[in-house]
Order: sequence, then structure tokens, then C-alpha cells
Amino acid sequence: MKEEKQQFNVYLTPQTVKQIKHRSIDEQLSLSDLVEKVFTAYLSQTQTTRAAHAEIPTRQTQEKVEITLQPMLHVDDMGKALDFYSRIGATVLNGSRDGDWALVSFGNTKLGLLAHPANPEQNEGKFELNFEYAGSLEALEQQFREAGITIVRPTGDEGFGYQLQIEDADGMLIKINQIDPELYR
Repeated sequence: MKEEKQQFNVYLTPQTVKQIKHRSIDEQLSLSDLVEKVFTAYLSQTQTTRAAHAEIPTRQTQEKVEITLQPMLHVDDMGKALDFYSRIGATVLNGSRDGDWALVSFGNTKLGLLAHPANPEQNEGKFELNFEYAGSLEALEQQFREAGITIVRPTGDEGFGYQLQIEDADGMLIKINQIDPELYR
């Protein structure tokens, strides 16, 4: 039995109306079914998914850079930590071959676990603010330099890929990672 439907009026530009009608024909769907499909897909995205991606405009270039938040928690025992987070609903996505690092997710939210103590000499605490970036870290580093961002450590090769370290306005260390999937286990 089909679900009851009701009318929903919206106002769009003539060009958008034309494009959506053509798309409806291309998809072999009624206009109502196509609009419902698009709205349903949009609404199924959680607020977390949309908020998890930050677009950072730089002062000089005004280009937007997309980075994904990936907090990191230092743990004493990786096995116990993975067991705990799995029991409260996390899915283990991947980790380093040596078992020192793992990435878990809770839906669209990711949490990194690192099995070694924080380094206070680098302003690391039990919890780190990390980001993952898919583009060129060297280019991002240059944009940050031009924007007056403090570079703590330039882009360097790490066991998991590459990392750029910057400092926020309060002196907190922020790490931006470019992860090489071939290095996962």
C-alpha cells in the first residue's frame, strides 16, 4: 500500500525547474518521486555529517580548504580501549600495523586511539585535536603560512602518511594528517 502524499509548494528559479524536469525524465521518475528522493537523501544526512567538515577560508587567498575533524585520544592499553569502545557501539575502521594506532567510528563520527603517552614537550595532552586532509599538505602549509598561522612543525613523513603541525591562538597543538591507506592493516 502506497503512503499517502500531500502537496508541497516551493518556488524555484525557472532554470532550476527546467533542470529538475529534465533530470526527472532522465531518471524515468515522476517529478514528485524525484523531488522526494532528493529531499529524503538530503534529510538522511545527519547534522554531524554536515558539521564534521569545516571549510576554512585563508586571509590571503580566500580559498576554502576542506578538512575533517579526527580527535585523538591517548590510551594506556589499545586492546582494552578497543574492547571498551566496541562495547559502547564503535566500529573499528582500521589501524596501524604495529597496533599503536586505531581509528573507530560512531556513525559518522570518528575517534583516533593512540597507544603511547602524550608528549607534553609538544603541548600534547591526553586528548589531541587532529584533522584529516585529503589534498596536498605542502600546499595547505603554504596557505597557512600566508594566512599567518603558526607552523609548529612543517609537513613531514610519518608512519601513517604525512603530518603538518600548527598552533591555535591559545597555543594548542593541532595536527593535520594525510593518511596513506596502504599503511593500514
